[in-house]
Amino acid sequence: MKTNILITGLLFFAICLVSCNDDDDDPFDPIPPQSNLEHVQFTSQALANNAIGNPTLRDMMVYTPEGYDPDGELEYPVVYLLHGLPFSDSTYISIDKWDPWIDPNGVFKTYPDFPQEGFQEWVDNLIETERIDPLIIVMPDAESAGFGFCFYTNSVLNGNFEDFIANDLVNFVDDRYKTIASNEGRAVIGHSQGGYGAIKLGMKHPDVFGVVAAHSPPLVFEGFKAFFPAIIAENPDGMNGPDPAQFLTSSIYAFSAAWSPNLSNPPWMVDLPFEYPSGEIVENTWLRWLEHDPLTMLGTYGMDFASLNGIYFDAGLSDVFGFWQATDIFDQVLNTQGIDHTYQTYDGDHFDKMFSRLEISLIFCSEKMN
Repeated sequence: MKTNILITGLLFFAICLVSCNDDDDDPFDPIPPQSNLEHVQFTSQALANNAIGNPTLRDMMVYTPEGYDPDGELEYPVVYLLHGLPFSDSTYISIDKWDPWIDPNGVFKTYPDFPQEGFQEWVDNLIETERIDPLIIVMPDAESAGFGFCFYTNSVLNGNFEDFIANDLVNFVDDRYKTIASNEGRAVIGHSQGGYGAIKLGMKHPDVFGVVAAHSPPLVFEGFKAFFPAIIAENPDGMNGPDPAQFLTSSIYAFSAAWSPNLSNPPWMVDLPFEYPSGEIVENTWLRWLEHDPLTMLGTYGMDFASLNGIYFDAGLSDVFGFWQATDIFDQVLNTQGIDHTYQTYDGDHFDKMFSRLEISLIFCSEKMN
């Protein structure tokens, strides 16, 4: 009897010992926190007192990777992901946001190539397969009331959307999250309007962002002149403000709200860059626009741009706006000035390859950040 009890005890001890050495079954093993995608709001003082009444309370979506511990010591690089259309912090997350913009007979005929598994799981997979390092992704809402586009530009009409991103948002994220709080650990990526914003912010704030990436960005304003006759044709009864049914017309007002606001010119409080109906360029207004033209800005900020740890941009060869022609010119000028960068063209339209291109830029930025 005693022998049986002894054998039973030894077996029990052995089982316990094996169990304790099996890390997978140890109930006391800490489970790494899963990735998270959360909605956050904060107030931006940079947007205060704008003439159009844009709110200072802004929404954003923030992705944090598996293992992220807000009380831990590990700090993470941050990607600021800027939207174009639609004007939302959920542009890259919810395909439903695109429904009002996609029309087989309209300007945008095809939805972006959203990952079937969803944005969070898509980024999880990029990290799990070691294509990118664990990082934080911040997606702010930068919609401007009445015009939609803000072009990430300081404007007395829209508000200071450049400062909203480069100052207020970055400071808020660094205070709230475990970040590498220097330009070595920050990248800014954008698509379309957001791509323009990424390039502009990289030029003007190399102390804030160390890496930039832009998809389908408008980079050479001279190309906009080709759209002016079509805009005039859209408006046979005169220029009467933005019209949801007329994308180019709405865009020209949005451009002007960012680059040539005029509070003394009601009701839209902007100066258009051409005369109606002749289409003749208004030189004073056009010069104001050129101050925000990335090609022109190289004359002032070229050395700052060259100091970045990484510059990437691309455009589709079937882009409905033909932006690849402008990106080609921008690439050539950067080559002439000896500014190191990566430029690609691809078989695609303005938005249809959004996520396949975003994967490339995320890999690029991850490799270039600290």
